[in-house]
Amino acid sequence: MSRGVAALALAATLGAGLAHAQTPGPDAADVRHAVDQFLDTLGNRRLDMLPAMFAPKATLTVVRQREGTWTLTTQTAEEWLAGLKAQAAATTFSEPLTGVMVHVESGQLAHVRADFTVVSDGQVRSHGVDYFTLVKDSGTWKLAHAAYTSIPGAP
Repeated sequence: MSRGVAALALAATLGAGLAHAQTPGPDAADVRHAVDQFLDTLGNRRLDMLPAMFAPKATLTVVRQREGTWTLTTQTAEEWLAGLKAQAAATTFSEPLTGVMVHVESGQLAHVRADFTVVSDGQVRSHGVDYFTLVKDSGTWKLAHAAYTSIPGAP
């Protein structure tokens, strides 16, 4: 096989895999809905509804930039929720997503990658990238892990 034919075969194979991984379907739509619902619930501070959105032993990782320094925090969902509840003066926000990619495996495991901005009182407060891993638990998509970067201000 010539190099050109081999390169075309490889490109076709890789392209087919990528097209398959990102093909919209009912599972991808359900996963996207679960993520959107989570972000809406979080942004509107309906904290009592959040625990049901997590799989058992779920975790969250935040990679945050403040004053030019990066910090890393990983917590269980329970620890993270306790921190949210302890915030006395927290404001509501929206977190519009762009560049969303959803990958679903075997109808049971999903990965979502998206760019985001956090908007509060009409101002972009921060931006970054969200990564969500979801699992289907008793027929419902739940967060197993969420990780995101957080950079102050607009992109």
